Amino acid sequence: MSNVPSIFKSTYRIQFSDLDPYDHISTGKYATYFVNHRMEGLRDYVGWDLKTLGTLPFMTWVRRLEIDFLRPVRGDQEITITSYVREFRGPDALIECTMVDSAGKSVSRCLMTVAHVDKVTNRATDWPPDLMLLFFEKETA
Repeated sequence: MSNVPSIFKSTYRIQFSDLDPYDHISTGKYATYFVNHRMEGLRDYVGWDLKTLGTLPFMTWVRRLEIDFLRPVRGDQEITITSYVREFRGPDALIECTMVDSAGKSVSRCLMTVAHVDKVTNRATDWPPDLMLLFFEKETA
């Protein structure tokens, strides 16, 4: 397996409905942006759209989000989020996420823990090796 993680990347423009009274993104919206970014990445980079996710024998469950707020993000501002799987630990995938502004300055970071959950038992199970491979670049000869 390659040690080079696949990097998911998406860009957004902050909408009015995401703002608090101080013209900053509301605290909870950061979590929404990070989770939506990963779900869009599953669709765009792995091929798991919402319909496909419903047919898989497992679910992915966001178990934990640790968000660092570095700089304010304001309405109409464009942000880019990148993320990659840092490591797998049994049932957990540890995902590093970074949100930057249009100048490339970090505005927020997130460590997301996503569990692999068996649909039959509703229990977290270790990530299967064939699924882990999907989150790393393919090795070239």
